[in-house]
Amino acid sequence: MNATSLSLENTSQQSPDKWDERFIRLAKEVATWSKDPSRKIGCVAVKNRRVLATGYNGLPKGIPDSPDILDNRELKYKLVVHGEMNCIYNAAANGASLEGSTVYVTTLPVCSECAKGLIQSGVSRVVMATELPIPDKWVESFELTKTMFQQCGIDYSFIDLT
Repeated sequence: MNATSLSLENTSQQSPDKWDERFIRLAKEVATWSKDPSRKIGCVAVKNRRVLATGYNGLPKGIPDSPDILDNRELKYKLVVHGEMNCIYNAAANGASLEGSTVYVTTLPVCSECAKGLIQSGVSRVVMATELPIPDKWVESFELTKTMFQQCGIDYSFIDLT
């Protein structure tokens, strides 16, 4: 499956509103905090229009953001924590439940590993602002994500900010 075959259909019956646009823009800002030279992913968890937690892709706490790691793709991919998972970890560290929340994610669609974390955290809706083209390895992972989200009743949608 190649990047052009990724279906960006929405399961949510809700159309993007001004709050969706505001929170996805906030997630784009959070993404700028990442020190990853190749991709910057941001994530914001929200409930009742209140930010519960944020996250961005980066190395685990205590591991230095050194070029020896960040410029070595093979090593970086083994160490990096995705923005969605960092958002979940930050919520837990601050005692915030993500049950019933909406999560806003930038740049790439949610991978299947992060989807499992979002499902287990009780997230009910995911809004993504995806930049095309999507790498092939993400296309396959997102196909599994869609299946899991549909089975668990999680609405997901894509928002275009261009």
